[in-house]
Amino acid sequence: MPLNLKFVENFVNDHKEIMQDLTLLRHGRYNVLLKLKEHIDISLKEYETFQSTIESITKDIENATTSYERLKEYHILAEKSIEDFFLREDNVVDVHDLFRITRDAITRRVLILVEEELKKEGFGPPPSDYVWIGLGSEGRDEQTIMTDQDNLLVFDDKKNINVSEALRKKAIKSDIKDSTEDILSYYFREFSTRAVERLNQVGFEKCKGNVMPTNPKWFGSISLWKKKINNTLTNDYKEFELLDIIILTDARLLKGEKRLFDELMEHFFGFITHNKHIMREFTKTAVIMPTALTFFGNFKTEKEGEFKGKFNIKLTGWAPLILSVRMLALANKIYETNTLKRIKILKDAGVIKKEMYNDLVDAYLTFVRIRLLNQISIRNSGNGELITNTNYIDPNVLSPEEKEKVRRSMKTVEALQKYIQDLLLFGQSL
Repeated sequence: MPLNLKFVENFVNDHKEIMQDLTLLRHGRYNVLLKLKEHIDISLKEYETFQSTIESITKDIENATTSYERLKEYHILAEKSIEDFFLREDNVVDVHDLFRITRDAITRRVLILVEEELKKEGFGPPPSDYVWIGLGSEGRDEQTIMTDQDNLLVFDDKKNINVSEALRKKAIKSDIKDSTEDILSYYFREFSTRAVERLNQVGFEKCKGNVMPTNPKWFGSISLWKKKINNTLTNDYKEFELLDIIILTDARLLKGEKRLFDELMEHFFGFITHNKHIMREFTKTAVIMPTALTFFGNFKTEKEGEFKGKFNIKLTGWAPLILSVRMLALANKIYETNTLKRIKILKDAGVIKKEMYNDLVDAYLTFVRIRLLNQISIRNSGNGELITNTNYIDPNVLSPEEKEKVRRSMKTVEALQKYIQDLLLFGQSL
């Protein structure tokens, strides 16, 4: 097992008696260390081979000659390599990190290719700076094997604007009003439409919730974005629902001008953290999400239908954990997006105690590990089940140890929800 330090512990346990033998001569001690070195050398060699593969894939993705067809092949190869690594390593955080490295590279390459497509067709280069932003698991840097598109686009309408004459003529020919604002929107709407299709082409499923910049809700200039946020939080007209605002809290820059990203997020967080109504609604949403545990500690499963006898580990375990940690972080003006990092910052800030920190980390890793194993099992079965099906777990297929870990993890989530309710809602019933 490459870089799985558990084998060192196992080695020590297997050789404990001889290692504690005070009569063991130097050549005996040397042989024990030599055996350990052999294990370490094998582990390091396997890791170096894997790391070389990932670096090679990433380099090829970023190559200027790489096409959409090749990107899809690299995406498949990366997923398979990371899946094999997980089955050997059993390490969730590495899976997240490896998918960030490879999928970020694929996304950036797709966006560059789309820019080139538009140039060839007479649109010219992007007429202003823009940012392509990841949301959901992509934004939190928590991707698993199954993935879909969760993105938004923001373009600058205030500075560094360069609308070419060719773009202006093309826009007017398409019955677009001859104004900078309309022409910018025209270009980036076309850009977004193609980017979504091309990302789908290389292996990123379209978002079933339509959280993509082809949806006007997730598209616009920096001025329009600020207006939408302001309208949602201060006016009767609501551009965004509560869920949309929650989604925005997990934004991460994937490609483009960091200045624009920072401007958007500073404006957004400045509004929500000072809006008591929004923060209260966030909190209520976090603490009322139920886990799959019954009063007696059994699992509540579906009573009928396709998933009879199963429970959704994403909706009744992972999601309430993610939402609760997010809420506690926002209440303490912590704007980190990654869940494990949020938990650590909360602990370092004294918001949660070390025992709760350990329990929350263990719960997160437990939920994601089981989701990953279920995704691998279903995908490799070749039965064509939908992505959403990978979240349904039959408790009878879990080992006694796994059942206990899931049960303990859900109790941890409920304890966190109770803590948040007492801390932020002053124990009020919901």
